Amino acid sequence: MSYLSAEKVNALGRFLLVDVIHILIMFKFITALLLFTLSGCSLISVGYNHADTYLRYNINGYTSFNAAQKSQIEKEVDTYMQWHRKQMLPEYIHFLTQTKQLTQSGAALKREDVTRLRILVKSLYSRTLQPAIAPTVQLLKGLNAAQIDELKNSFAEKNAKQRKTDLAEIIGERLKKRAEKTVDYIEDFVGHFSDKQLANIRGMSYSLPYATELYLSFREQQQARLIRLLKNQATEQEIANFLFAWLMTPELNRSTQNQATLLAFENAADQMIVDIYGVLTVQQKITLQKNIDKYLMTFKRLAENS
Repeated sequence: MSYLSAEKVNALGRFLLVDVIHILIMFKFITALLLFTLSGCSLISVGYNHADTYLRYNINGYTSFNAAQKSQIEKEVDTYMQWHRKQMLPEYIHFLTQTKQLTQSGAALKREDVTRLRILVKSLYSRTLQPAIAPTVQLLKGLNAAQIDELKNSFAEKNAKQRKTDLAEIIGERLKKRAEKTVDYIEDFVGHFSDKQLANIRGMSYSLPYATELYLSFREQQQARLIRLLKNQATEQEIANFLFAWLMTPELNRSTQNQATLLAFENAADQMIVDIYGVLTVQQKITLQKNIDKYLMTFKRLAENS
């Protein structure tokens, strides 16, 4: 199996994942594992076994935490990882098993099958995030005015960086880059495409709605609301309610038009997966099944060692 560079992993993560609150960036790492943005089974094992270090590093980059807060982060990350190994790894294995069964059935992939898997991924993502809300609230509630300002600036810097990376070019260039990322991503799991397959898949990607601006704008709006809550000294319950709504039911906080656009994106993406699977050769489908098996074995070993 091939390996993805850190640059490609980050780019794919921005393209494939719905960004949520930056202070919970730690859990994007685990979701990335679920969605296979880290290609290479040994890399998954190494990454997961060192996830606690990765998480602490990212959290500490958002503001200048004091010694007590850093100790709190250390403890909560350890607690979370212990919970994740016991509770979520078996769920990921179940998801992979369902995916394997779907690809081994020999039948044509149907859109309702893809939609069902997408909904399952969203459910796993929500369940992965939910236990992090309470400790995150405690950490946020303990920030002083200077730390809140620093957190606000960190949000702004990271958002500006993503805008420069993903939105600075004209739409044609953005679509071209997305198409190439899509091709690279899929080839890591099924092998190289023929020229005809490449033309088909690039065309499918070009026709997919470009929703990055909506995701980023929504995140910026929610971050601004969070900062206001912190500056106004909101209660822990108020902050918890806000984070839960943001992370668990984001569609309730989007405008009707934006939600319709994102739903169109999801439906089009589901259909694109069906169409791409339809142009795969028999050998490419076998390669995909073998790679799914390797991921299953990797996650099973991780679960056994927990």
